[in-house]
Amino acid sequence: MELHQQGDSIFWFDLEANGLKEFISIYVVIDEKISIIETGPASGHARLLDALSTLNISPNDVSYIIPTHIHLDHFGGGGHLMNVCKNAEALVHPRALPHVINPEVLWSGSQKVLGKIADLYGKPTPIDSERVFSVSNGDEIDLGATKLKAIFTPGHASHHITWVRGKTAFVGDSLGLWYKNLKRAFPVTPPRYDHDLALESIAITKELDLEWLNYTHFGPRECKGALVQVEEEFNAWMDIVRKGVTNNSSPEEILEVLLNERDALVESQRSDHPIQFNFGSERVATHIVSVHGMLDWLRRFNDKS
Repeated sequence: MELHQQGDSIFWFDLEANGLKEFISIYVVIDEKISIIETGPASGHARLLDALSTLNISPNDVSYIIPTHIHLDHFGGGGHLMNVCKNAEALVHPRALPHVINPEVLWSGSQKVLGKIADLYGKPTPIDSERVFSVSNGDEIDLGATKLKAIFTPGHASHHITWVRGKTAFVGDSLGLWYKNLKRAFPVTPPRYDHDLALESIAITKELDLEWLNYTHFGPRECKGALVQVEEEFNAWMDIVRKGVTNNSSPEEILEVLLNERDALVESQRSDHPIQFNFGSERVATHIVSVHGMLDWLRRFNDKS
């Protein structure tokens, strides 16, 4: 188990859920109260426990288990981890609260969207209602020497939270997917994506005094210049998708235009790149899913107009 240290008290590691490398980063914040940010899917539970053991942390010493949002790749293992971290509390967005207490709707919806991938992730386990709490925008969680602040950042999901500790933000999927070798982030826009809210969330993040953006997919990124690139990329993608709608292009044709016009996208489209989320014979073609998510938002946006 390879652990990476960020500063004096943040450790992170590659969960390697389902054997997929560079897919999910898990962060452990060491303070008087220990916090785990993101759990990954249920299929990564054993690896997460191995990481705690490597850090010489007993599950009973964990105080908080904190997702950025509750999609299966971020918090599908939340209930499993809560079952062994007997003293921990889970902190979630109010919209997410009922779905971690009773995850049946979350599970059935995930199966419809993800198909066999959901089964590979594993089914989430309910969390006792007395051990999971919702937070409000701006709430601060006292860890001892430091605090974690909840900043609501909807767009990717309506219940998305960016957690801020000092000059470091745990950004989940609010700023897309980022891989160091690609040198840029790409939007990740699932069904029910909201582009206007996503841009508002990027603007909110730009107002914070940050040095590091800790992505779930994948790893820490220096903040300098990053948020401008993220905003430009989100807008460029939506401009291309809008033009595709005007030209009656298919999602696949829109993706071809993106591949021709956006630097580094061709490299990320490689079948063995982690951004494509290969699970043996099952594969999530990430960018075409994002095209569909943007098209879905445009349809809903036009319906409102």
